[in-house]
Amino acid sequence: MRKLLVVVTVLLVGFVVLNRQRLFLRDPLAAVRRDGVKLDGVAVLINASNDVLLEDRSTGPLRVFLVQHWNQLAATPTAPMRCVGALACLTDADQATAVAIPVGSRGRRAPFEGVTMTDRRVEFVDGDGALVQVMLR
Repeated sequence: MRKLLVVVTVLLVGFVVLNRQRLFLRDPLAAVRRDGVKLDGVAVLINASNDVLLEDRSTGPLRVFLVQHWNQLAATPTAPMRCVGALACLTDADQATAVAIPVGSRGRRAPFEGVTMTDRRVEFVDGDGALVQVMLR
């Protein structure tokens, strides 16, 4: 029984290490604000390089936002993701295929435009033109 447990643990750790850019895990301590108002019902998932995947159920139907360091764009994933509830999701590639979110009519803000990413905060303008701030950990 112990051997089986060790083998399963090694396989699981190997899977996580090989897919660390594709595997997004839930961050239960993250907070999301939209135009300064805290949102409930938004699941924040991050990967090893602090790319952010948001599953927003607060405004009705599910909306998914993906912000990655490599392209610095707020986007919607185009390829299907395999998810385990709101705990973990696996994208199609390390640099997930996604379509940039068109900025809404209120989206031309000065001085902020585009995406700002740090280790603790991600800011972007969503399709409605609202400023979305994600505070990690």
